[in-house]
Amino acid sequence: MGKTALVVGATGLIGRELVEQLLEEERYDAVWMVVRRSTRWQHPKLHEVVGFEGMDVALPHVDDVYCALGTTIAVAGSQDAFKHVDLDLPLETARIAKQHGATRYAVVSAQGASLRSPFFYNRVKGELENGLKVFGFDHLIIARPSLLLGDRKEFRLGEKAAEIVSRPLQPFLLDKLPDAAPIQALHVARALIMAAEEGQGTEVLTSGMMQRMSR
Repeated sequence: MGKTALVVGATGLIGRELVEQLLEEERYDAVWMVVRRSTRWQHPKLHEVVGFEGMDVALPHVDDVYCALGTTIAVAGSQDAFKHVDLDLPLETARIAKQHGATRYAVVSAQGASLRSPFFYNRVKGELENGLKVFGFDHLIIARPSLLLGDRKEFRLGEKAAEIVSRPLQPFLLDKLPDAAPIQALHVARALIMAAEEGQGTEVLTSGMMQRMSR
């Protein structure tokens, strides 16, 4: 009997890639996703929970969790609202998933994540990484991508400007500074799924590592 995957942040840049790729993975018989509003996506293996409030009741047994929740302070509207999405909800997902049998948790963090970072965004990501370790998953996979490339639903001026500037430098960065090179969202998703095939303990995937895994 195959495994069951849970995806949170399924409608975001990496989340959409995760769902599409997981549905093609033979090792998963079912893919559950938690969304704020119904997506009406159709696939025999895909199941949907609308709203985090109903997650605990609706979920069956879960094996692997893929968390791609993330926003920006500008989109969220405040630091507290940002922390709710990027810290509180991923930790609540971990708590509920663990109760439903999950032994593996794969999360999209950020390059530079650290409790000692001078940047609020990276401090929150560092707090998330530390918080997830407390749950004692058999395998915790932490992805730390650099600038993400892909088709976003919302326009982010700063990220778009950085993408335009960095694209011509992509070949050089991939060769000399792979951790600094922008990375496609589909490559992050692929690396997380590959890492979740096996492994124990805490595994950190740098952006350069994920670039190499996707070649």
